[in-house]
Amino acid sequence: MIAAPAAPTQEPRMKIVRVETILLTIALNRDYGGSVYSVPRKNAIVTRIHTDEGLVGHCVNGEGNFDVHRQAREIVDRELAPLLIGQDPTAIETLWSRMWTSTHRGGRDKWAAVRAVACVDSALWDLLGKRAGLPLYQLWGGARHTLPIVAIGGQYRDGYAPQDYGAEMEEYRALGLAGCKFKVGGREVEEDLARTRAARRAGGDDFLLFADANRAWSRTQALAFCRQAADLDLRWFEEPCHWDDDRRDLALLRAQTGMPIAAGQSEITTQDCRDLMLDAAIDVCNLDASWGGGPTAWLRVARMAACFGVQMGHHGEPMVGSHLLAAVENGTYVETHHPDRDPIFHQMLIGRGAIENGHYALPQGPGWGVEFDPEFIERYRTD
Repeated sequence: MIAAPAAPTQEPRMKIVRVETILLTIALNRDYGGSVYSVPRKNAIVTRIHTDEGLVGHCVNGEGNFDVHRQAREIVDRELAPLLIGQDPTAIETLWSRMWTSTHRGGRDKWAAVRAVACVDSALWDLLGKRAGLPLYQLWGGARHTLPIVAIGGQYRDGYAPQDYGAEMEEYRALGLAGCKFKVGGREVEEDLARTRAARRAGGDDFLLFADANRAWSRTQALAFCRQAADLDLRWFEEPCHWDDDRRDLALLRAQTGMPIAAGQSEITTQDCRDLMLDAAIDVCNLDASWGGGPTAWLRVARMAACFGVQMGHHGEPMVGSHLLAAVENGTYVETHHPDRDPIFHQMLIGRGAIENGHYALPQGPGWGVEFDPEFIERYRTD
């Protein structure tokens, strides 16, 4: 007699037992301001998801206003953590949907609520990567192991003449970076053109150069810049126009000038990014996962963008952005800052991967593949 097969046994599921958040703020050596903003400090949120198996997922989400970070942390601690305790951390899609309901509450900054979801989502993915034993970029698709890496630079400096920005480009080359996303929009078009030309001369023909106006210019000003910068071989022009009618303005700019247009970092939903594509407004979508709902949302946008023939960037945040961009075939460039501008990436991360000859080799450890310097966190934490 043949014995009946044994009933399958279900593996015990890991459970979330604690959610931890830490606020960091670091005074920078100067204000790294662009056309419409100031950055005198580097702010970030460290999120850790603790489980009953002892496995911990973590992430650091930076770039942004300290008050928004403080509100986001409160939302994680008071609203999201109670939703998560006792849950299976591998059910990321389900948990993301439950957390997203926090963004529907009225009377508060939506940016803070969306960022709160992003912080937890980012740590959950690290946990899943560690459980699977894979770097996240491989878990998500593994399109490549290295990426070209460029600086975000050209910030305005008092007393600088246009030619003085050339030395900054030379410094980026010495740091092993492949190019620079250069700030414009804070001066008249002619002055910003002179600054950009100085950057091109100093960087050389093989130096990747982008222009980024952070939504500072009118359509007329942006058109004038595009036409006069046609000989500078700009890789793309990012957020050239004011926010209030930018999709129409960006579409017109693309149609009339042929210059590649990037936008998306100022959007906080997948639907916002979808509409940029539907309106033929962009060639590159540079949604920031920390500002737009986390890796879960960013990956949705990346797959959608591939259907529209749109490439993906990621606004800063090189630890997070590198894994996302390396995962998908339509990813472009990792963005970093000068070490003085981003002490998180250049000082706090342990094992972050090498920068050499214009490329960034992603860390090969599971999850984000990095640890955080505990002394750095204690020095700059604020409670």
